[in-house]
Amino acid sequence: MYQIPAIGDLLVYFDTNQTMINATIALFILVIGIAPLFWAPLSERIGRKPVYITCMTLYVIFTIICAVAPNLGVFFAFRVLQGIASSGGMAVAGGTVADLFLPHERGKAMSLFMLATIIGPAFSPLVGGYVDQYLGWRWIFYISTMIGGVILIADLLFMRETLHRPQQEEQEKKSISTRLAQLKFNPFVGLKLLLLPQVLLTCLPMSVLFGWYYCLVTSLPETYSSLYGFSTGSIGLLYLTSGVGNCAGSVLGGLLSDRFHHWQLKRKNGKVAPEDRLVPLYFGIPPMVAGFLIYGWLLHAHVHWFPPMVGLFLTSLGLMYTITTATTYLVESFLKISASAVSASNFTRNLCAMILSLLSAEIVGNMGPGWA
Repeated sequence: MYQIPAIGDLLVYFDTNQTMINATIALFILVIGIAPLFWAPLSERIGRKPVYITCMTLYVIFTIICAVAPNLGVFFAFRVLQGIASSGGMAVAGGTVADLFLPHERGKAMSLFMLATIIGPAFSPLVGGYVDQYLGWRWIFYISTMIGGVILIADLLFMRETLHRPQQEEQEKKSISTRLAQLKFNPFVGLKLLLLPQVLLTCLPMSVLFGWYYCLVTSLPETYSSLYGFSTGSIGLLYLTSGVGNCAGSVLGGLLSDRFHHWQLKRKNGKVAPEDRLVPLYFGIPPMVAGFLIYGWLLHAHVHWFPPMVGLFLTSLGLMYTITTATTYLVESFLKISASAVSASNFTRNLCAMILSLLSAEIVGNMGPGWA
């Protein structure tokens, strides 16, 4: 997300077109969806901490190479590798939540995790926009490298392993090299879960809506610069709207999910099914749909720049509310392979986001923001 406000400068520097720059974003999104299918089952075999540290180390290396990339080919390749590395945290965090929290606490815990993942996207376009405007696009990646380095040091010094099973405790006594040599795991567990109707029907609708949301946010810089003459810094400010909406949706999703879970426990004398977590999910759909319509058609009508932001806020709120609720359900349903279950959800979401962000320029350009 931090790269999006700098799209205009990237176009000029690499002497390319909007579709090619969107392709770097799209592939980044895709590998963030695919790589967790590997990282998640790996974490269920060798532990969470080794995966966190490996991914963050690779992220720091690949990000600094993006910062010094001399041409589009190098930039393109290492953005993809950066996406693979950065996906580890998302892949393993769902499992970490399942490791640490009891069932009646998981909704709130999952909302806090989701909140942490969206604070970055909420503020990074703002920071990225002004960094690009005053220091240049390369400094976006330099700063990201510094932040990644701090997180890596913190992981090495303070992080503890959360996956504790009898066989895991025996494994922890062995070196990492020994554990890897003895490793037997299936990277296709997440994909196999998508063959289950309850998983597919949970992931698919949410993924399509997430894809259209990414179409909206990737087309926003071009839309607001052409219609309203916004600078990259000002465009970054607009992304605060989606960030605030995402934060509100994440918190509401977790709180309502846990409250409904408590109510169901009392009503059913402690016999609660994971599917009961899905009931509050439907409250997120009306604001999401209304937000899409408000944003698109008000831009189509060329009104003042602010009213479409109301639509963006509602869409962001509804989307993150449904994602938080659905992710909590998946964790509850597949506790022993919770990281793989979350990775299956990430895969379908990011696949749709990749396709629609890649096509966003053509869709909005040919159909207009209203019909898009």
